[in-house]
Amino acid sequence: MQSTTTLVNPAPPKSYNFSLENMKNTKIFNNQPASPLYSVVTDIKSDKRTDIFDARANRLLARIDRRDILPDNITFPDRNSGSSINLSKWLQKSKLETGHHVHSIETAHGTYVWKSDANYRLALYRKGDMSNPVAHLQLGSRTQNFAVIMQGEAELIRDDVIVSFLILEQRLRVFEKNIEVGGGKFEQNRTVLGHYVNTS
Repeated sequence: MQSTTTLVNPAPPKSYNFSLENMKNTKIFNNQPASPLYSVVTDIKSDKRTDIFDARANRLLARIDRRDILPDNITFPDRNSGSSINLSKWLQKSKLETGHHVHSIETAHGTYVWKSDANYRLALYRKGDMSNPVAHLQLGSRTQNFAVIMQGEAELIRDDVIVSFLILEQRLRVFEKNIEVGGGKFEQNRTVLGHYVNTS
């Protein structure tokens, strides 16, 4: 008797849309429901502390403290007994054989890697499979929202994806701003996070 296999179509990816293209102050929605899933707030006076909340429960998920001399810290109230850790220990920078710089996060479902290149400004992959992103940035335009697009696998680590994305996208923006200010002081095709930034 010939066996039959039932093919199950994977769930469509989900879009996490930003109310503002501001990584320090914004709200994040899933397909624009009535209320946001995440709220991102940065202290106005210092501009050094960013809090990321579960907006539905009004619960702090992560706090990022940017420091001028000492390394930046991140605090997860539900992890490490609520103690802050060096941000670079949670979001670890490394280099692929191709020369691309990547940032990895250890999660309850394994290690995932953020990579930036000509195809994706920012995309997240499961470690060991750099061909199929589980999440990526969708740039905003007249026809689509600025959003993080997640496959079903990324949904399992959604909080980690959102927090790490906010950090890395903000770094990209600071780097690009410095290039604009520096003008001719920066050579063309400088890279950040492995992403080629055209400075011409």
